[in-house]
Amino acid sequence: MVARDGMDKGFGVVLFDDEEEPGAGWAHLYGQKGGAHRISGPADLGTGAIWWSNISYEFFFRKNESWRNSWLRHDKYLVISHMDALREWGYDPKQTDTSDDPAWQCAFLSSVFYRIMTLSYMLAREVDPEISMSKLFVGKTLRNDLKIVMPEPLYPKGEAAAIMKTGQAFDEFTVTSERSLRDSTTFVLRKPRVLYTMEMLQTPVPDFEMPMDFLSRKQLREMNPDRVALLRDIGRPAMIELSVERMDGDLASIYGFGNSTNKEKRSQRSWVSYPEFLALSRYAELDVRNCWVGQETSTFMEHLRDPVKEFLTYKYNELSWSAGIVAETLWRATSLGEANSGPLRTGEERAHTSWQGAWIKGADKVSMFASAFQLTQAGYTVKSYGLGWVRISIPEDSIKDLIHDGLSFGLVPNMCEVPQGMFDINQQIQWGGDQKSYTLAHCQVTGDQDFAWNLDRIPLIATKHRKKFLAQLVTNRQKALKGR
Repeated sequence: MVARDGMDKGFGVVLFDDEEEPGAGWAHLYGQKGGAHRISGPADLGTGAIWWSNISYEFFFRKNESWRNSWLRHDKYLVISHMDALREWGYDPKQTDTSDDPAWQCAFLSSVFYRIMTLSYMLAREVDPEISMSKLFVGKTLRNDLKIVMPEPLYPKGEAAAIMKTGQAFDEFTVTSERSLRDSTTFVLRKPRVLYTMEMLQTPVPDFEMPMDFLSRKQLREMNPDRVALLRDIGRPAMIELSVERMDGDLASIYGFGNSTNKEKRSQRSWVSYPEFLALSRYAELDVRNCWVGQETSTFMEHLRDPVKEFLTYKYNELSWSAGIVAETLWRATSLGEANSGPLRTGEERAHTSWQGAWIKGADKVSMFASAFQLTQAGYTVKSYGLGWVRISIPEDSIKDLIHDGLSFGLVPNMCEVPQGMFDINQQIQWGGDQKSYTLAHCQVTGDQDFAWNLDRIPLIATKHRKKFLAQLVTNRQKALKGR
């Protein structure tokens, strides 16, 4: 990747005492001497930096005037929260040691934020050498910011846009019908991010230029009375309106078709993209009503610019946690809603995602359902899944079994949730995922923070020095392990 020319902004973290109102709190700018310091409010933050705060999205944009501070970002700016970043690096925010100290959290998270933002900017400059930080980092989320390095999707218009709504054509994640166990805890397992991004971006999606045509129930019936069989074998991208007439109870409770994720805002699933249709046609009895059909399929991968392809396939990025965060940001940027710009005709609506984005969301649903059902068949209670993760309700005394089974399915836990001493750092683990992600998975379950933290530096080092840096890192680690 290119040198970090034009890095004219700093990156910091601010943790306000009140997450709903920006006032006093702790702040730390990456690279500043000393630890985090107290501030009385946003006015104490330097405007030459971008500050990742713990103010919730809702309060940031709707309940107070935080958004007016152009140097401030809300808690959902990244695809990971402050607390989840701590957990994945082995620090439990609930513990009564340094990891529950907001001053320490600020200092550590500013390093995390710096790495993610620096990698993002380096990638963007590979795509557009003239782009400045002031032009790149302007969106509500980093997904919005990095959307410019991804292929431009095709958004539905008119009647098609009206169906492309969250909860109607897709879900961001799935809440199952399983009940939480008594005296249990919630445990999260995740697919390795870089490899999962590759899986999503290689999903067949509708062509990026050809429009979709509407076919009514009558038209479909005239083509073939068995409308499910017709669409299953059609060989073209299709967005399908349907109802699930019957589904095996064990599958239905996990698949959760139409399950609401918000008790205050209920909606009815009636449309599915082709990846989800193919899955449902295997598991359920369906009644197909209408559909939108395209001509040809493509993939995001085929249309990626060379720097983005190189970033995702570069062997050392599999070793980097921060590169994984950027990778997840990229695939999730492909399914953003239509921008709120430009006039709309009377009665017209903006789509919540593009045609291609609907396919990516469907592929994520199906892929994570497969992992969720694997865990269910192994005897675990899955509460929710999607976006590369599965959330399980588990008694404390079953956590070790869950971790072993998760690893065999290619899923990794948060570093802080692995019982201390469960794995010997000198021993191999039984890993069922791709071997490219083995090293980082091993670090996460053995609690090898120092090695993982240094591996994470590799994408930030000049390309010509990376191989030597890694070799020295491995040598030092081997010496340290021998001394134990």
